[in-house]
Amino acid sequence: MALWDVFQHYQIKRADLAAKDAQRDARHTGLRMESELSRLESKVDGLALICQALVELLQEQGGVSDEEIARRIDEIDLRDGRADGRLTGGPIPCPECARPAHTRQRVCMYCSTRIDQGMLLEKIGRGAAR
Repeated sequence: MALWDVFQHYQIKRADLAAKDAQRDARHTGLRMESELSRLESKVDGLALICQALVELLQEQGGVSDEEIARRIDEIDLRDGRADGRLTGGPIPCPECARPAHTRQRVCMYCSTRIDQGMLLEKIGRGAAR
């Protein structure tokens, strides 16, 4: 066997190992993505359940119509200046140290004071409202 043949076999073996590594990495990435997708679907289902319960309570006990709820959804959506169907919080001062915090934070990163301001649904998934 010529030296060139040995080198080619070596290159082929390296390429084969690299392809197997890539396949293994792709499988692991796929499994991680499936797990994350499942987690997010579960979170969305939980939030949809909460929203439906709140809508039914508003309608039964408060006489609020679908139209009023739809108007309020649009109003809340526009609070950040964009009608994009997204619920976004915003910066607030920490109630203790007055340094910048965000409504999605549970605690101030500077002084560890609990941040209670913000939207309830942002905090429910992190255990702050239950």
